[in-house]
Amino acid sequence: MPRTPDPHLRDRLIAAATEQFAAVGYAGATLDAIAARAGVTKGGVYFHFAGKEELFFAVLDHWRERRRRVLQVPNPTPGGAAAALREFLAGYLAFHFHAPAATHLLRVLATELRGRFTARLREDDRHEQRWLRASVRELLVQGQRDGTLDIEDPALTAFVVSAAVAGVLEQWHTSPTDVEALCDERQLAGLLVQRYAAGRAAPRGDGDADDDFAFRTAGP
Repeated sequence: MPRTPDPHLRDRLIAAATEQFAAVGYAGATLDAIAARAGVTKGGVYFHFAGKEELFFAVLDHWRERRRRVLQVPNPTPGGAAAALREFLAGYLAFHFHAPAATHLLRVLATELRGRFTARLREDDRHEQRWLRASVRELLVQGQRDGTLDIEDPALTAFVVSAAVAGVLEQWHTSPTDVEALCDERQLAGLLVQRYAAGRAAPRGDGDADDDFAFRTAGP
């Protein structure tokens, strides 16, 4: 009598592959190890995926869709677009701080696999960066309109803010013990937006009490 297909097998394989790719990279991961993590035979992997490359892309797609479900561009709030931008950036950072495997996968994509399967992988990396920049730019444009953000070039500012976020995640990934105490998503988001908030002076960076208070209370 044929066995009933396991309706949860694909999800278990995605979870197991996430852990394996994040732990040992693409080259170090094997279908045998992924199958063992998922509690199935290697044949169970091939039931859903043609091979390791297809499984890796399925893992990336899973985390990308999960991130975007969680991180919708916020609707207008009483604090206007400036508050919405802080909320979005804090949410993006929090997602990666609390789901480190997702950050590890992006690092594998951007480093180890940059020269492999070049067309699709480079486009995946670009797609993620473009999505973040476009989301930030949308809120910056709203901030220009509602007067809560003082900027001249939304595209350039979105690039700078997105690059700062990427830099935070890169440092958190490569040397977490050095920067963990600094990685409070709301404080970081407040600092990133404070520079552009209308009617507020740019932080002087000299560590005085007023600047520190503004930084710590910059949340929505």
